[in-house]
Amino acid sequence: MSRVVCLAIASLASAAPNGLRGLTAENSSDAFPALQPMKAVAYGALPCSPAAPCKDGLPSEDMVQEGYLPQWGVPGRDDLGTIKALGGNSIRLYHSLGLNATKDHSKFLDRAAVLKLNVMPGMHSNEPAEVCPDFDCFEAWRSATLQGYELGYRQGQSWHPAVSAIILMNEPDFYENDPMCKPAGPWCRVKAVLSALDGVLSAEREADVEPGRVKLAVTWSFAMRTSIDGTVEGPGTFGFQDMVAAVADPSIANYEPRTSVQQLQKAFSTRWMHGLNTQAPWTFVHEFVSQHYAKFEPTPWFIGEYGANGQPEATIKADLLSMQSTASEGGAFLGAAVFQFQSAYNKGGSELNFGLFSLGSKKLTETGEVCDRKSPCKTWPVYCLESKLDWLPGTLALRAEAVASAWGGALSAAQC
Repeated sequence: MSRVVCLAIASLASAAPNGLRGLTAENSSDAFPALQPMKAVAYGALPCSPAAPCKDGLPSEDMVQEGYLPQWGVPGRDDLGTIKALGGNSIRLYHSLGLNATKDHSKFLDRAAVLKLNVMPGMHSNEPAEVCPDFDCFEAWRSATLQGYELGYRQGQSWHPAVSAIILMNEPDFYENDPMCKPAGPWCRVKAVLSALDGVLSAEREADVEPGRVKLAVTWSFAMRTSIDGTVEGPGTFGFQDMVAAVADPSIANYEPRTSVQQLQKAFSTRWMHGLNTQAPWTFVHEFVSQHYAKFEPTPWFIGEYGANGQPEATIKADLLSMQSTASEGGAFLGAAVFQFQSAYNKGGSELNFGLFSLGSKKLTETGEVCDRKSPCKTWPVYCLESKLDWLPGTLALRAEAVASAWGGALSAAQC
């Protein structure tokens, strides 16, 4: 029998143990949960399904825009409430800024604020060659940030209080494979990231927006690469060293900052979080990074995508419990974002296996109009959620149950 999410919203998380550089919650009933331990869900729930396969083009990937409220909000399917009920305290996003989706974004952030969910919006970073001439992303990221402030990411002279971190780029190490990266090499990825950071900092100054608690990050892949300065070789950690080297000397990436080097270095020392995505077992990731992380402390790090592809319920639960225990020790590790909320029907293949939830055949409602510079404005059907991936055998299909159990959340069964 298929199962649909039928969740009671969990009580607010209590303040976590001490962590690094102001990453813990304030002692206040109004405070958001600490970033450590991070219990996040990656959210890119495009409304494509077997019943609505999106054959004529994808809907907008900017999930924060108001038109998607029937998916993540109330009234609607309330995906944000589902993440909270699972025991999550954070949500990681991908294309929230930079796609020129001009609809209001504040309602998503307001709903997250009600639920006390930390929001980590991601900048759209799939097309560096189109928007970053010679991999200089300064102007594109500056403009995207300023537009975001107009659409709800700003309250007064601060970022919206739900925003906890901006993920500047996702896996930019693959930029070095871009045909425009000539001569090929790590300079392309590092210049792109450094200029993106520069652009966001410039937008904050131009708009007179205080950074407050908002951290900055990039999530690197877990591919085996060598850092730009040749001193670090290894999955994920190559990118950590890329940032250390480039912030110290931007010329290593053929970049001349518009922001002073001193301002870049201050932002890096006070706001940066190292991030990586991985499908590797947590025990291996933990052992590898721990052995090589001393040189990067006290900068914290997190897993931006914990994939657990092909792992049974017990393994996922054990991994998440171990991550939470490690993060609660107050060291450099913050926690992880589970990849991902919903199976990616628009991608198919093995991408289907990462969902915590699949989509059932029962149509609940429709989205409002959603669009951006790549996707025309239209509405899309919203289907119910099933907490079992029927195409996977045994407990491999019970990913949502594993997360709820590990995080002390709630998940009850009913027919979709």
